[in-house]
Amino acid sequence: MGFFKKLFGGNQKKSSEQEEKKTSEYNLKWINPEQNPWGLKILDLRPISQNMLSTSKDPKMATNAISYGQEDGTAFTEYSPKSKRTFSSDLTISTDEKLEEGVLFNPSTMENKWAIYFINDRLLFIRSWLREAFVVAKTTQEKNQLRITEITGEFTDNESSKMTESILMFLLYSHSLNETVPAPIPKDLSSNTDQAGMWAFSTYGNMAHFGYFGEDFNYKTALKLRTHSLLHIAIARGELDKINLELDRNTNINCLAGDGLSTLQWAITADSNVLSLLLDKGANPNTKSTEGATPIMNAVQSNKVEHLNILIENKADINAKDNRGFTALHRASEMGHKEIVRILLENGADKNVEAESHTPLSLAIAMKNKEIINLLEK
Repeated sequence: MGFFKKLFGGNQKKSSEQEEKKTSEYNLKWINPEQNPWGLKILDLRPISQNMLSTSKDPKMATNAISYGQEDGTAFTEYSPKSKRTFSSDLTISTDEKLEEGVLFNPSTMENKWAIYFINDRLLFIRSWLREAFVVAKTTQEKNQLRITEITGEFTDNESSKMTESILMFLLYSHSLNETVPAPIPKDLSSNTDQAGMWAFSTYGNMAHFGYFGEDFNYKTALKLRTHSLLHIAIARGELDKINLELDRNTNINCLAGDGLSTLQWAITADSNVLSLLLDKGANPNTKSTEGATPIMNAVQSNKVEHLNILIENKADINAKDNRGFTALHRASEMGHKEIVRILLENGADKNVEAESHTPLSLAIAMKNKEIINLLEK
């Protein structure tokens, strides 16, 4: 996002209008292909999408819009779109190993217009204010690829099947992968930028920073699609029965969530019996996040002594390094966790490991923590 901040400026202050213009002109600017990473002529939608708040006179819609905090998607299992238009598709998107059932995006504000779930091998696109399924897509998986084979429904009235596919992929990229990519807008709106901007805000909310007028943009990314799996959610809630149910359904016990953290790393925030259950069921104590962190590092960072001891008892690698070369002892020394520093040293932590010119001792010195300095100098 540094590119966009430099080229187009930072965040702008929001207004409180009900998705209405303050004036007759929003002054949306065109950006030429040579001025952006996608090589498209795009429209800067941010004067609308990042300035405007959504409100509703209907209290039910307002309630629906912010009702997804505890939603795992299973409530929508039997939902089907009002539009029964169905067509075959051959879209694909890369996944991080097998895509597990769970949440791909939960809306958190009224400016988030969609909730997205992966349940029963189907992608469910739920209009947030209505809590209705607008589009459902059947899928298959093979070789770390999710293939969309059939799509039922439509995102907007009377859109072409190509537009449905284009919106579907934009929602996965922008909502599930948190990528800034141009949002598709109908070509017949290109002559009226204000109308196009309002259409985009109504359809995509604050997730559309830029728009393009077409249906055939083939975006590529190195990011891999992951859910907050039902297993992760059960772990966060401490629901042992549901954890066992998900494992009985062959959910990958070592899968990573959408935030890049493993099941054991989510278990650090739960009761220690959740962590013990997962380890007893065969979870790898040395699973790494997308940033290379291990569960033992998360236990250290959260100052969870009991969780740390359970991981050590289960042969977790105390001297594992993250992607930057830092160890658990680096973290404990910098954060001032004296008891954890002592436990790590007693169990063989290497106090001489250097990462980005820092050792655990140099970090303790920088933080002026005399007790930890003494432990490391022994």
